[in-house]
Amino acid sequence: MPRHASTLQVREVAWEDPAAAGLRAAMSAELDPRYADQGDRLGPLLSPRPEQIALTLVVEDGDETVACGSLHTLPRPVDVDGAPARQEVKKLYVAPGHRRRGLATLLLEELRAAAGRSGDDAVVLHTGTLQPEALALYEARGWRRIPAFEPYAEIADLSVCFGTSTYRPAAARAAAPAS
Repeated sequence: MPRHASTLQVREVAWEDPAAAGLRAAMSAELDPRYADQGDRLGPLLSPRPEQIALTLVVEDGDETVACGSLHTLPRPVDVDGAPARQEVKKLYVAPGHRRRGLATLLLEELRAAAGRSGDDAVVLHTGTLQPEALALYEARGWRRIPAFEPYAEIADLSVCFGTSTYRPAAARAAAPAS
């Protein structure tokens, strides 16, 4: 029986948090078979180092952790319509029994806002060509396709990259140096 939305809580955790790590492992178990013949090309590119993770969020439904997503600090900014994106949404995942409840959208918006609060005007993400559900989600939420950025340019045939503006508080925009 689905829980009422008021039981949902978004919480920041460490990248190594066992519940977040468990969800990322479930994500890999679900997606790895789709790309089984490309594993050697993808593995190193899709696994960020923990020190590159700026933020990890989870969604809890009561006492169960049901979704996760992170912001990964990019080595170089990516241009999104003239705005530099310094962070990438990474490892966005919702457990199968909790999909179609708006949790991915909730996390996307929270991560987008966090990127804005950190001073960025844009944020990017990468997904794969064999993930039509992810492509549909990002397009429906207004993310725009952009050229494959590093390191995904190496696997451009399997990559779809997106960018969007962030939500930046007016005070942060006024204080930010011109780019």
